[in-house]
Amino acid sequence: MINENTKQLFVGNGAALDANNTSAGALTKQLAIVGTDMTCLNPAGGDTITTQPSIYIVNKYSDGTYKYSNPIVGTNVISWKGERYAPATRCVWTIGYNRKTATGLIEVNTDTDYEFSIKFKNDKLFFSERGEYLRGTFHSSTAATELSIATQICNFINNSSFGSQPSGIKVVKAILVGNGTAGTVTAASGSTPAIFDSTNATHYGVEITGLDINQFQDTSYSNKSVYFEVGVNDSIGFGSTTTCTQIVAMDYGIGTYNQIYNSERETSFNEGRLNARSFPIPSYTFLSTSTPVTSGSVAAAATSATGNISTGLIATDSITVTSTAGLRDGELITINAVAYEIKYIKSSTVAVLTTPLAATYTGSALKVQYLYNVFNIVVKDTVTTPGANIGAFAKKVIMIASPSIDDAAADPFDRTLDSADTSAESLDILDILNGWMTTTPLAPAALTLA
Repeated sequence: MINENTKQLFVGNGAALDANNTSAGALTKQLAIVGTDMTCLNPAGGDTITTQPSIYIVNKYSDGTYKYSNPIVGTNVISWKGERYAPATRCVWTIGYNRKTATGLIEVNTDTDYEFSIKFKNDKLFFSERGEYLRGTFHSSTAATELSIATQICNFINNSSFGSQPSGIKVVKAILVGNGTAGTVTAASGSTPAIFDSTNATHYGVEITGLDINQFQDTSYSNKSVYFEVGVNDSIGFGSTTTCTQIVAMDYGIGTYNQIYNSERETSFNEGRLNARSFPIPSYTFLSTSTPVTSGSVAAAATSATGNISTGLIATDSITVTSTAGLRDGELITINAVAYEIKYIKSSTVAVLTTPLAATYTGSALKVQYLYNVFNIVVKDTVTTPGANIGAFAKKVIMIASPSIDDAAADPFDRTLDSADTSAESLDILDILNGWMTTTPLAPAALTLA
């Protein structure tokens, strides 16, 4: 027997679906779910495989054209799953002081060799087939301090071909951090970079963060993120007391723009777009958008988001709120309509950002930005290859991407699947398909998008 997979992706825009029994030829919304009779299923639910033995997912384009899924025959459904949007996270490590755990140090040994390494573990589509390493070696001075050693590490990384300098492949960036007063910054001076949380610091560390890379290539459709681990040689220099820890693990997230756009490009090959490399490249309309849906002011964070920019406009990279409850590592947020990304949640009231603040915020509104919930339907058809009389299981995957929240959603963190934290479109999809799926022979449990 031969197993074949055919994938299709349908992308919504968050709007409530068309009314029950709307003709497929009279759709007004970008996404629709129609039945065997080519009319829309009831957004409130209630349709069964008795009334609609087969259903179709439909996209309507702005030019009036339609895209239909393969028929989803109720008796052939083998899977019905879905997941709520979750932000992607960057890989973050630290050598020495760790701001998240508020522990750690770099052992100081004067006039001594130090050695550390960064092993890149990501898919080598954007590097090579062999593993990539950055091996750093340097010699401490006769008057070495924890700060001077941290500075040597930081500069070695940023000046390497993997670092954030103008030349070379930029995949990681290092910054200096201290265990001093949160939100304070010492300006760069000479060869010493800016130091975050520096006032009254007694210990220092180097925070290493994965950077964004080119996601979109005509020959590849997988997500590309920097994934690495850091190690120090404790037999020399760093000794047994130096700490080296991961703060955040890289995660692709769920329903990110990179995932949905790459999937839309890949699945377009199942719709006749076979030439994506040679001229002329056929045109294709993509419905995925990189523009997130922005919530209303977050109740947990209230309106007390504050950040300080000290004298000389040296910006801090952390923000203080009433509560970080519900916020996640990698979360996309806005403060007074300025977009930021949370690198990691530092404490119950402080989040560290990937970039320094652009202004001084006091009593400002904090909102979160969400992308797509993802639903997967799998059906299996049995076909026979003409002439060869070979049976084949044709497994067909129909994916639906629907914005996770409505614009200005009151609070997306309670996870109760109501209009306050879920888009009208996603709620309609759940009502229709949860009800219809339970009447199929598979009878899967209703999705809750936990």
